Amino acid sequence: MDPKDWQDPTLNIAYSRGGGGQSLSGTSVKCLLLIDAAGIPVECAERHTTCQGSKVCPNSNVDELSVPHTRASREDVRERLRKDREDRLQYVSPTRDIFLKTSAYLAALEKLGCSRPLFEVTTLSMTEEEEREAKDLYLLQTQRGYRMKEGLCKGRIVFDYDDNSRPYISINDGSYHLEYIEAVICGDEREATQIEEAVLSFGYGPLADCSTVANCSQQKAYCPFPHRDEGKNLTQPLMRRLDCSSKFRVFEPKEEYRKACPFILIVTSGTHPHPVPLPTKTPPKIRAKLMEILGMLAEDLPDITPRRFVRHPIVQSFLTSKFPFPAYIKHAIEGHCPFGTGWAGVVNLKAQQDANLPPAKRYIRRIIAIPMKTLARHDEDEQETDKDDMIRIIICMAVEASQRLLSSGQYLQSDIAFRRIVGFLEFEMACMERDANTSLIFCRVYINRQSAAAHQRVFEEIEAIVKEDTGKCLKWRHLHASSTDGSDEYRDLILSWTADQHRGQAKGLGLHLQKLASNMAIKADLHEPERNIQDLDPYDHLRRIFRICTVHDFRNINKCAVPEDVRWLMRGLVCIEHDDWDGTLLKIREKGGKPGNDWVNDKESSKFFFPGICWERSFIPIDIWNAGDANSNLIESVHRDVNREGVHCTLLGGLKKGQSFDVLKMKTLTTYESYGITPSYKTGHISENVFHNLKRKSNAQHRVLAGEDQKIERHNEKLLKSLNTVVKAKKAVSAKRQELLEESRPEKRQKLSIELEKKQKTEERARNALEKQRAEQSSLKKGSGKVELLIAE
Repeated sequence: MDPKDWQDPTLNIAYSRGGGGQSLSGTSVKCLLLIDAAGIPVECAERHTTCQGSKVCPNSNVDELSVPHTRASREDVRERLRKDREDRLQYVSPTRDIFLKTSAYLAALEKLGCSRPLFEVTTLSMTEEEEREAKDLYLLQTQRGYRMKEGLCKGRIVFDYDDNSRPYISINDGSYHLEYIEAVICGDEREATQIEEAVLSFGYGPLADCSTVANCSQQKAYCPFPHRDEGKNLTQPLMRRLDCSSKFRVFEPKEEYRKACPFILIVTSGTHPHPVPLPTKTPPKIRAKLMEILGMLAEDLPDITPRRFVRHPIVQSFLTSKFPFPAYIKHAIEGHCPFGTGWAGVVNLKAQQDANLPPAKRYIRRIIAIPMKTLARHDEDEQETDKDDMIRIIICMAVEASQRLLSSGQYLQSDIAFRRIVGFLEFEMACMERDANTSLIFCRVYINRQSAAAHQRVFEEIEAIVKEDTGKCLKWRHLHASSTDGSDEYRDLILSWTADQHRGQAKGLGLHLQKLASNMAIKADLHEPERNIQDLDPYDHLRRIFRICTVHDFRNINKCAVPEDVRWLMRGLVCIEHDDWDGTLLKIREKGGKPGNDWVNDKESSKFFFPGICWERSFIPIDIWNAGDANSNLIESVHRDVNREGVHCTLLGGLKKGQSFDVLKMKTLTTYESYGITPSYKTGHISENVFHNLKRKSNAQHRVLAGEDQKIERHNEKLLKSLNTVVKAKKAVSAKRQELLEESRPEKRQKLSIELEKKQKTEERARNALEKQRAEQSSLKKGSGKVELLIAE
């Protein structure tokens, strides 16, 4: 150790320690192992602590977790995490995803409650009051002392259906196990137990063994997974402590002897009957260096955020000194991009990459320039406006991304971004890494066309890159599965693909799948056995895998110039099953006029839109449909994240920024899998996602209702003002008319007649304003119900 920069290494120990003591003040001990250059033992301070063990879920296999160990290394940590991951992925299936999401939804609902603005006070019985107090204490502990703000409803949660047979408490997209939600909320223990015992046979659910473990020093007090307690209630249980009596003894030379003996001795005794701890604490040396750098930011410190911190010049300078850039990048910087920052610059960068880096470290994988006239044109292609007669494609994809695409790419999303690169579009393909609960970016493609043929070439090249990197080909459910109910096979198959309504992208994917099928052995289609997969056209393939983003669909519906009731008919087509599909389309045509007809014609001509929003019209198995992505919010968030690195970039600059972002993202995921270190203090459990989604939706509804209340209040004010104006004008007319009747002089009567006519015109304008205000009542919504809508008789 450096005597001038003496750091206590015991603070880096991952084990939770407590109950410490030390030698009496003023006394010293000598250890025969801590000696100076002459071999003489130096005076030391001695202290000791006791391991505090670990915290585990009470529903875990305690005997298995209590296997003692006497050492812990990074490899032991990686082995523990690897085994935990294998156990979690052992029972991966769409049905499991749906049930775990449902359990997380119930746990989030238990925390959040109704959360609507308080309308009336809920009267509770004595028993209910006691249960509510116990629940409030439980929620206070699970949320680390955070209390929900006042003024929110604390009523009982009920489960019921509206007039359209849609549940009040859940969205109607099939992504939740509604029977289980209804059984739990309605207190049907028999039905809930039957469902839980059924999923237990597949290794998951509230009755299955849990593997949640936390260091004793962590603030996590409750298991994030819902389990049944002794009273058969579904709760997130308080974690149980596995005690440990292992001792740590530390011998540290006193300050005046540290130069002669720059060492510290740590002695442990006893075994640890608990799992190997994870490195959840930031090492003091790193924390001190971070605080030092933060102190150097000066006027930038008050506005600093994690992203701004990483991008700050001072931090970049520090990182460069610690981790120098690869030689080829440094050479490019020193040469001031001799080939420019456009296409030629990227070609030069790839040449240097290929010359200086091994294949496993390469990021730019393909640079392709194809004359447009050599590719087929399709009806789905948009009219060309670019003067460049070449289709230019740059595919960036790391080897690790190829490996993860094979293992985690079950539910894929893709989209095209327009803002980041000047003169090029950015195609991204990503998914949610469901075990780590984080977005995973597989590739970035920079392209100057959105034609079907260009997209087909992109998908073909991605397939080829994956084969180069892994020696394996991507597998698609409808092409490679042996049955439509192949849950055991689903782990290594691409199950669904969610994107927007762009015809070129969808047709390109369909053409790629058609070409793949044509190169396979003759095989009967899983959904239409009378046909072979070689007989399927591009849209037949899309019907078996492709889904339309409902957020994009609803946004486009809102822009459609049709009455609101027609918009609701359009939205109702997004469903599992529809009672009157053809009749609804006919109503949209009849009631929607030309815009309605244009909308139906556009969707019918796309050939993939309706199967992409209605399960009944697709060939995607129901469990995959429910477990898959109904929207492309994930890929949109990926766009937003990388856009924060900069927009309107040059091709070379944007590519480098995208590479930096992807490398950081992949390192973050690798660190989590290797050491259990998350990028934030959140647990990363799906219940947190569901809780925040519910809270965000609730807050959004609050804002909408508050806005409607404000509109009602403004309407009431205007209505009262208009009504008072009418009453005042009416009185003025009556008074002037009476004055005219009482006047006998002709000159005066003529003057009064002119004034009466003016008063009558004023009254007429006031009445017109009142009628206009009354007419606006039909466009107002009910709001929260707290503000009554005034109706003038």
